[in-house]
Amino acid sequence: MFTNQARVLVCISLLLVAGLAAFFKVYEISALSGMFIGVVIWGYYKEGPLVLAAKQFKLKNYEKSLALLSSIKNPGLLNKRKKPYYYFLLGSIAINRLDYENAELNLGQAAIGGLRANDLGVVLMHLANISLRNHDKEKGMVWINQAEKLPLTAKYKSILGNIEKELRNIK
Repeated sequence: MFTNQARVLVCISLLLVAGLAAFFKVYEISALSGMFIGVVIWGYYKEGPLVLAAKQFKLKNYEKSLALLSSIKNPGLLNKRKKPYYYFLLGSIAINRLDYENAELNLGQAAIGGLRANDLGVVLMHLANISLRNHDKEKGMVWINQAEKLPLTAKYKSILGNIEKELRNIK
């Protein structure tokens, strides 16, 4: 849950602690600092600042959230559970920017990635809504059929019912 700059500062601090501990011949502390450096570096590749980006997104600070997501250089290395949320956040930010093409691409990757049922329902609802905007009846009905298999709240079911009704009116 660090930004990349915070990770660098933590690693430098731990290196200083390891150096001081080695100077005073307390090798256990040096080894422990080395292990903590390894954990921080592992977190850089597997976790990234995804939690911070999600917090900024929840606060409706989309620019800062996008900046944090953009700092992830290789999203392919993210943890299997974190990767779909990376694409979910990117797609949701694209929807807020009215960039429906990128939103559909990122939300599609999030839907395939393995989100929790509630989040997957939201993603499928967004994808069906984007299909409605694009007047793509077949693709929208596929997304709705996928969403109906999930345990959704009454609110989401109502929204999906409205989208389905609108999709059926497309010729």
